[in-house]
Amino acid sequence: MIAALLMLAAAPAQCAPVELSVAGNPKTFISKFARNSGGLAKTTANFDKAYAKACKEGLFKAKPLIAAKGGKLFLVNAPDANVASIYGSDKHTVLEYHFDTGAPSADDLHEAIYCAVHGASAKEQEESGRCLPD
Repeated sequence: MIAALLMLAAAPAQCAPVELSVAGNPKTFISKFARNSGGLAKTTANFDKAYAKACKEGLFKAKPLIAAKGGKLFLVNAPDANVASIYGSDKHTVLEYHFDTGAPSADDLHEAIYCAVHGASAKEQEESGRCLPD
């Protein structure tokens, strides 16, 4: 009985898979982050690291990152964004980032995931601006 409980505690958390896809314009963004592109591959690798860390931390226990069936996260170029942001739009869950400068880091993506599913306390927001994208 104790061995079974230890195995459950040691088992990795199972989180719904998420697939990255590109949405929006301009064409230069679409081409740099299209399927099989270097930009999408790097973003996917960094997202996978951040998502696995968030899953292991249990961030998705109360709220999944993507509520819609299919598990797609749409990349949207936001040249004026100061941080990566994940939020639900009318039909999709989107990841906004200033992709013109390249792929977001795993740390940037982990913070975006944290803010999307957990959020910062009022004190954190006031003192550090955490989870308050400009």
